[in-house]
Amino acid sequence: AMQEIAAETSGAGSPALWTLADEDTTIYLFGTVHILRPDVDWRTDEIDAAFKSADKVVFEVDTTSPEGQRAMMSDFLQKGYYAGGQTLSNVLNAEDEAVISAAVESIGMPMAAIDPMEPWMAAVNLSVLKMQQDGFDPASGVEMTLLEEANASGKTLGYLEGAADQAAVFDELPEPFQIQFLYETAVALDMSAEMLDGVVDEWADGDVAGLGAMVASPDVNGGEELYGPLFKERNANWAPQIEAMLDEPGTVFVAVGSGHLAGPDSVITMIRNDGYEVTGP
Repeated sequence: AMQEIAAETSGAGSPALWTLADEDTTIYLFGTVHILRPDVDWRTDEIDAAFKSADKVVFEVDTTSPEGQRAMMSDFLQKGYYAGGQTLSNVLNAEDEAVISAAVESIGMPMAAIDPMEPWMAAVNLSVLKMQQDGFDPASGVEMTLLEEANASGKTLGYLEGAADQAAVFDELPEPFQIQFLYETAVALDMSAEMLDGVVDEWADGDVAGLGAMVASPDVNGGEELYGPLFKERNANWAPQIEAMLDEPGTVFVAVGSGHLAGPDSVITMIRNDGYEVTGP
């Protein structure tokens, strides 16, 4: 149903780019896809010019610097593993375990590989591994591409949150809900590449309404329980940080997951609701 809604709307034919500016500051806002097929061509002259003009590039979270990698290990990965000998198999009922282990084995992994993981971490790993098997590559994702270029041209880097903030979104979900999230991931695993291709199509077309329907809506992504912490609360943390960037002269390129710039509670909507003019769709 979400894909049908998305198909009814269309965009400008290239990924959306927004601008928030005052006399001495220009902030570009660009939605990313974290993992892409290597052959997706999403660059345009407008996007390239905006990126090139930026002194500073701001991402969601630092996953690549030595400090960032340490934080990912200690604050994100570690949170996703059980302590004290608990295992995933112990918390799953027989029916859920049968579905989940079948999905895990379908991508050539033994259940033992995810057994030490909390359900949310197992779900995240399952999705990413399946995507990689189906030809998607994090190295082709927008962040990695832009990060390499930012480093090569000596741009300053900034981040909107820490690894611990990202982990908390999932880690603080009640366990029954984490299990539901893992179960739904397992059930839909065979369709996940097709779903992501659909999302990428909407994104590459600049169809913000379609993208919102597919990604940033309480009706998808496991309902309000996950939509709240994953989108609404994080967007509400980011909007004031982005507005505060107007205090420093210069040009900033903000690149965050495209789902955060779409849907009813998007960062764009929040900034506009605060009385700022944001040009773009």
